[in-house]
Amino acid sequence: MMLSVAQRRNTDDKTLCELFFCLMDELDDITFSQSMQIIMNALMDSVMEYFHITEQELEKFTASFIQRLPKYMQEALKYGQSAA
Repeated sequence: MMLSVAQRRNTDDKTLCELFFCLMDELDDITFSQSMQIIMNALMDSVMEYFHITEQELEKFTASFIQRLPKYMQEALKYGQSAA
């Protein structure tokens, strides 16, 4: 798909709009709650690795961190955890 875009850009002055939408259709969408969950998992893994904390300490840290987030992010994390 990317080669088609490059070829069209080099040989055809028509708009790339249709190719852009074809390319976007091939990509999976990720929801906000999924992306928040990925970020949280990466954060928790890093905290455990670098600070060598216990599971209980990690749970306290996570709860404290989530409480500081805006409500819509807290809700997205709750939704992401229940869907997993």
